[in-house]
Amino acid sequence: MRLLNTCLSDAGDFVIQEFFDYELPPYAILSHTWGEEEVTYQEINAVSAKEKSGYKKIIQCCSVARADGYKYVWIDTCCIDKTSSAELSEAINSMYRWYQKSELCYAILADVQSDDEIDKSRWLTRGWTLQELIAPSKVVFLNKRWESLGDKATLQDRLSEYTGIPAGILSGDEDIETSSIAQRMSWAAERQTRRVEDRAYSLMGIFNVNMPLIYGEGENAFIRLQEEIMRISDDQSLFAWVSSDDCSGLLAISPAAFAHSHNIVRSNLFGRLDSPFTVDSRGVHLDIGFAGISGDGLGLAILNCTERTRTEETQQDKVIAIYLKDLTLTMSQFKRVHSGSFRHIDLEAFRPIQYPVRRICVRGGRTMLIRQRIAAKQDDISPQSIHLYDEVKLPTQYIDPAALLVATEAGNLGGVWLLLTRSNIGIHETNLNENGQEGIVHILLEKGAYIETRNSDAAANGHERAAIEITRSDRHTPLSLAAENGQEGIVHMLFERSAFIETRNSDATANGHERAAIETKNSDTAANGHGRAAIEPDNPNAAENGHEDIVQILLERGAAIETKNSDAAANGHGPAIEPDNQNSQTPLSLAAENGHEDVVQMLLERGAAVETKGQWGGKTPLALAAAKGYGGIIPLFKAIQNGHEDIANLLSETGAKSRTRLFMLRRTPL
Repeated sequence: MRLLNTCLSDAGDFVIQEFFDYELPPYAILSHTWGEEEVTYQEINAVSAKEKSGYKKIIQCCSVARADGYKYVWIDTCCIDKTSSAELSEAINSMYRWYQKSELCYAILADVQSDDEIDKSRWLTRGWTLQELIAPSKVVFLNKRWESLGDKATLQDRLSEYTGIPAGILSGDEDIETSSIAQRMSWAAERQTRRVEDRAYSLMGIFNVNMPLIYGEGENAFIRLQEEIMRISDDQSLFAWVSSDDCSGLLAISPAAFAHSHNIVRSNLFGRLDSPFTVDSRGVHLDIGFAGISGDGLGLAILNCTERTRTEETQQDKVIAIYLKDLTLTMSQFKRVHSGSFRHIDLEAFRPIQYPVRRICVRGGRTMLIRQRIAAKQDDISPQSIHLYDEVKLPTQYIDPAALLVATEAGNLGGVWLLLTRSNIGIHETNLNENGQEGIVHILLEKGAYIETRNSDAAANGHERAAIEITRSDRHTPLSLAAENGQEGIVHMLFERSAFIETRNSDATANGHERAAIETKNSDTAANGHGRAAIEPDNPNAAENGHEDIVQILLERGAAIETKNSDAAANGHGPAIEPDNQNSQTPLSLAAENGHEDVVQMLLERGAAVETKGQWGGKTPLALAAAKGYGGIIPLFKAIQNGHEDIANLLSETGAKSRTRLFMLRRTPL
């Protein structure tokens, strides 16, 4: 830290000395507003400097400080080498502390003659002077003639009225940390700096944070400031701002957004929230009470703070809610909307249970502001254009899961979303994906739905990979329905959740094996933890309907193909599908019968037993294909009989046995 000696040298020059923190002598410090003719570190002893008005300011400050017994004084214009970006950054990051350590601060109000004009001084409108008012324990105010107007202690009530800063903070009786972040931001709301970035940099000391200076970043400096604040504080009043510039971010782009936040105090509406804020490229992740108010994705997020208003007789607190929009109706990504106002809720009528606390991600504000403003103008949802539910009408207990089932079966994605935002519903219902609503399935899975088993032992035993208790007359599961209807996205989604695929015996899930037996009569394979278990679906609809993409997914998950005996599975071999439908057809036979060549090719490549007889007429897949006349998969018998050499080669390469007799014809292909 450089300090200016208040006495000139024998040659009549100013002497600037550098001190380390541990050797700092007592010093006074100057707070002022910059003019056009300030004297820099490099020119303080230049002849030309003596003609500047800034030189006279330095002379006067040294004279007053010397009269008060101080050998050293700090003045920002000449004690910082601003040609060094590193030194400038260090000085700005240290400035609050330097003012705090000073024994006396002189605040020169160059546009004021008497104390009744203090409220009109430009000094009260500048960004940097905010910390220069708060940090020092003692501040003396001087008029344009360097005459005393009083000090911070004697003027604290008037200064509090002018600035909005509580008198207890100015006097030092209250620590600055007792004021919420929103309150502290409000003190800077109407202050200005020459450079946009300095509106953020001048507040670092107020919030006890440090960050590098990046002049040229513009409004993003204030975004960075708020992100640094979130690293050390969980005060949600940081989000209690309003702005007509709806930039779709959770963070404000200027202190001006906090102009009406001076009465906002921290609260504990939801008890202790243990998870801290985190910030990444997606936005701000936080725990917050939230409930939907419109099926279009609009909802209210309850901030853990209140707005307090006092009169001589009463004190009234109101809960503050902000509007958030779920961008995908999956409760995974939100943006702030309608930031021009809060939604106030009377504290006496507020019920926390109406707004379940959940971890959500809200866009932070780093995306390009112009693009955000365009998007905000295109947003057609507004509190005025939709019906908003009054808070007192929101449910105060868990919702009947039947309501969720009705909305799901109707394919009402907005309705499902609304219900799930209102309560932590237990999800053990049917028809989760029969109508192809991938969004609904995603929401249910995000809410912790258990996936696909008729035996809930796994869930009861607390295994992570548990299953949904589905009960349907036709005994279809969500996975089989998705496969039957060709809903590849839902099949992927269920597998990503490590679904146990349609098992009648839950030994595998109960034992925590990751790859469970898939609809098998004999669960030895699953119970023994073999990685490739036997698939035994109620209805191998994926193969029957030709959904090769879904068949591919099933195969990649380790499903083995077509065997009546599970010994192979028990021994760790890749067994085959032995279905238990009324016709006892296998996926390969169904694909062959219905002419789905791509599916057949896929199954054959996976080692499907080509000539295994099913119980339906004893026909093999090849015989079924022959009966239907599908050229791509005619058995060797038909291929040779009709001269289809390429098909015969294909069948031979995939293992068709030339000596296997067809059940009805009693003849081999040869």
